[in-house]
Amino acid sequence: MEKNTNGTAQKQLRRTHDGRMVAGVCSGAGHYLGIDANIVRLGLAVFTLFGGAGIALYVIAWLLMPEEGAATSIAEDLFKKAGDSPTVQDAVQKSKNAFNKDRTNA
Repeated sequence: MEKNTNGTAQKQLRRTHDGRMVAGVCSGAGHYLGIDANIVRLGLAVFTLFGGAGIALYVIAWLLMPEEGAATSIAEDLFKKAGDSPTVQDAVQKSKNAFNKDRTNA
């Protein structure tokens, strides 16, 4: 747990190293919620069996949840790298120019 500006402990949702089976998503969620990680795993298994959403939820959580000791998540790192890329910046600028051109012609 990290401390906020008041000096009190603040819970943060993080992928943990302890109790990790694959990426630490379930153990981190269980620790955050104060429940056993196996209950979270069971819930994901149920979602996977009835509709297949469990796998998608796990992958999304893996991308969005930062790992213990890390400042940013995998998704944040990917967006930052993409934003720093000249190719991506050029594509964004071309899209903006095309959008503005269409608005002025309408």
